[in-house]
Amino acid sequence: MPADEVAARVEGVRQLLAAPAEAFDPSLLGLFAGEPPAEFVPLLEEIAADVRAESLETQLFLMAEADQRDLLPRIAVPTSLIWGELDVRSPLTVARQFQETIPDAELVVIPGAGHVSQLERPEQLNDAVRNFCRAHSPGLA
Repeated sequence: MPADEVAARVEGVRQLLAAPAEAFDPSLLGLFAGEPPAEFVPLLEEIAADVRAESLETQLFLMAEADQRDLLPRIAVPTSLIWGELDVRSPLTVARQFQETIPDAELVVIPGAGHVSQLERPEQLNDAVRNFCRAHSPGLA
């Protein structure tokens, strides 16, 4: 991931953690393509209420600063990258970098989905996983 993207993510984490607890947005801006669906808001709030601020800070900084691009070319198993078309947390440019770097990786883009396509477009995500498994399972292709 480019250094400017890492810096932007780290700054976003700092701003998130500096906000008062009552201003915390459990949808973590950018997870969804637009506003989170109303049916998921209570779940997100419940999850957020159980998270210790110190744990969240450690987790978010580690994710924001992790750079393991050197490992990608060594992946030696079939790989499917399933990406939301509208993912702003990890944009399609990142997906395409992964696809170019991981040998024989396939990229499936889920239209209209953000970072949590498993919640926004579960049927399309399940289809992509099933198709990948069938294509890479002996006797099922």
